Amino acid sequence: MEPPEPTGNPVFDYRAGFRRSAAGVQKLLLSGGLLALLAGAGCALPAASRAFSIWIALGGLVLLAAGVAWGFLWRRALREGFRKTYRGFDE
Repeated sequence: MEPPEPTGNPVFDYRAGFRRSAAGVQKLLLSGGLLALLAGAGCALPAASRAFSIWIALGGLVLLAAGVAWGFLWRRALREGFRKTYRGFDE
């Protein structure tokens, strides 16, 4: 995938490729977590597979938490890096 065209605005151009990749990873984590939660809920119906469905649902919760944490982490790192690079831009 090619990097996006520069817009001339440093807010949008700063590490645009990283932003797109990080958002994709976050989307995968959140989607996988939701799918695992739904699969765990669907498997909970038969009593024989109840323990297995609990593990699937817990895995889904872990993926959801990882997706949320990754979102906060990469956005904070992007903001801090931008502020170090462009001091006084937003004043």
